[in-house]
Amino acid sequence: MIKIRRTKNIGINAILNVLNQGLRIVFPLITYPYAVRVLGADGIGKVNFSNSIVSYFSLFAMLGVSTYAVREGAKRREDIESLQKFSNEVFTINVITTVISYICLLIALLCIPKLFDYRLLILLQSLSIGFTTLGIDWINTIHEDFFIITLRSILTNFLTLVLLFIFVRTPDDYYYYALLTVLSNGVICISNWFYCRRYVRFRLTRKFKFRSHIQPLLVLFANTVAISIYVNLDITMLGWFKGDYEVGIYSVAVKVYGIIKSLLAAIYVVAIPRLSSYIGVNNKEEYKTTNTKLWCYLAVILIPSSVGLICLSSDIMRFFGGMDFAKNGLVLQILSTALVFAIFGGLVTSCLNVTLGREKENLLATIIAACLNCGLNIFMIPRLAQNGAAITTLIAEAFVFIFCIVRVPNISEFLDKNVIIKEVINSILGSIIIVILSCFLGGVIRNYIVRIILIIVSSVLGYLLFMVLIKDNCFIEFKSILIKKFSKK
Repeated sequence: MIKIRRTKNIGINAILNVLNQGLRIVFPLITYPYAVRVLGADGIGKVNFSNSIVSYFSLFAMLGVSTYAVREGAKRREDIESLQKFSNEVFTINVITTVISYICLLIALLCIPKLFDYRLLILLQSLSIGFTTLGIDWINTIHEDFFIITLRSILTNFLTLVLLFIFVRTPDDYYYYALLTVLSNGVICISNWFYCRRYVRFRLTRKFKFRSHIQPLLVLFANTVAISIYVNLDITMLGWFKGDYEVGIYSVAVKVYGIIKSLLAAIYVVAIPRLSSYIGVNNKEEYKTTNTKLWCYLAVILIPSSVGLICLSSDIMRFFGGMDFAKNGLVLQILSTALVFAIFGGLVTSCLNVTLGREKENLLATIIAACLNCGLNIFMIPRLAQNGAAITTLIAEAFVFIFCIVRVPNISEFLDKNVIIKEVINSILGSIIIVILSCFLGGVIRNYIVRIILIIVSSVLGYLLFMVLIKDNCFIEFKSILIKKFSKK
């Protein structure tokens, strides 16, 4: 029986998705150090090398299906028959690309001598390719069913954690570790295959208009490839021109930057199916209102987060890597500034361009940014090392945001610029309190861990108090939502 869809609360979905992304970050921080200590450098190196090979074939197998299916499927979710037909067609394409991907992988294992010693590891980890395809998790995103996604993530992560401590106990257990890395995809595949039947009954289909799907899929795929090159380029070139020490410093800063970026991106990702749905029914008013709210909410969180990271950069680097890393706080400060452009850029590329079918703009921006990043790295890294790599990231992120935002036609139809600018100004003014508190507490507290905790707590309270006193619109709206929730109880 197909389930009738009920409208989900975007705010609740945002919280659930942030929690889900947080779990994806926290659990590896527990499991990875344990695995490194048990397996040693050789064991963990074999697993990571094998995984890097699999990732290339996985990239082709997905072919941009997830983003495309969410965008187009959300437009059809009110029409059960249309969604059923569309889902079967996209699923069929995904199965075809997965089979081709596996064939290419087997050829590579048979023909490339370098991979001979890694065959079993690569085959074990390649199970994730099939699990991801058969897991059809995009159908849950189309229906904004983030509760089941988050619940399943919690259960699979805890299961993986327990099994890790049971089976991975000696340096020779790297095969078990490799298998555990794909366990979560396996659980998702099996559980979701049955769960999603409430929405769609998936079947392979022979007759459909292949060309109508393949062009947007190839554009999204090319964009994913460009992003993959763009993301990994800094570390590759830093290691090439400099050495392991500089890569180590930069990797820690990128890890912190990536954590905050993932958590903030999780807020707007949940709105993509809703926005696509509004476009599908030509509801421009709700589309504009929802997009404007997203920008305002992100501004309220993003700007103080970036300022706080800049103020605490040296202490955070020391927390992750020790005193040697504390001397290189500048690299995290630069990336913290890039964070603002990265998130606002994500709002343009994902919540505007993708939902409006303008993914070609994203591809063009990403390709130019990747070339810009590469060219600047050649000059910046030899002279400024990890700081040079961070500067090129800042420039590239800023370029993507500016390039995409200025090329949106009639942007006033999709965003209320005056409301967003007012919210940005309020957030900047509130962030001044964070700078003042950080300077004061940083000068009187010696212990860096105590200093981090006190600065974060006092900054959050000070910022919230300021926003309440100036009667910021986001906080007034959030307060009214809470009052309504509690009054119902």
